Amino acid sequence: MKTLFIDTHLFNIDIILFDDYNVIAEAHVVDEKHNSKFLVPALKKVCDNHSYDQIIVVNGPGSFTGVRLGVTIAKTLAFTQNIPIKSISSLDLMYYSNDSKAGIYAIGDGNGSFIGEYNNERLIKNYYYLSNQEYQHFINNQAVTTSVTLNYECVLKKINNVPYELPHNINPLYVKLIGVESDKKS
Repeated sequence: MKTLFIDTHLFNIDIILFDDYNVIAEAHVVDEKHNSKFLVPALKKVCDNHSYDQIIVVNGPGSFTGVRLGVTIAKTLAFTQNIPIKSISSLDLMYYSNDSKAGIYAIGDGNGSFIGEYNNERLIKNYYYLSNQEYQHFINNQAVTTSVTLNYECVLKKINNVPYELPHNINPLYVKLIGVESDKKS
């Protein structure tokens, strides 16, 4: 089975095409500010002359724009080509890449961090967001994993049996409130 993996959850773009668990094409854009300018050319580079049977997309949490771009493109491809699709969170991506080791995983966005707490089997409480100040206090009392070498092949194996989703049901995973929402709570 050929799998197109799309990850745009932070500042990097990772597009990987697998045949079973072997990489047959890939494109990586590192730390660019304007993902929208680089995503389609990276996708074209990977997909030209290749077909795929399923799509996996990282749906966040992470960069608001990066997540929206990746999810929108993945949903569009899945819907228009009638290809099955699955989503995975960026924190699950870290957890699975780290051999499903129990612990607390965090992804920073400059203003704070998204947190996921896992035992050896799964996420044990809902993701949450801490401001930089809250996060600094939090890490004084907790061991937190903030950097893992992402292993897309390992992740693909771990989520192989996860059911497909309808493209319209896949949405960006927003954990922190955006400005308008936080103003409503005040």
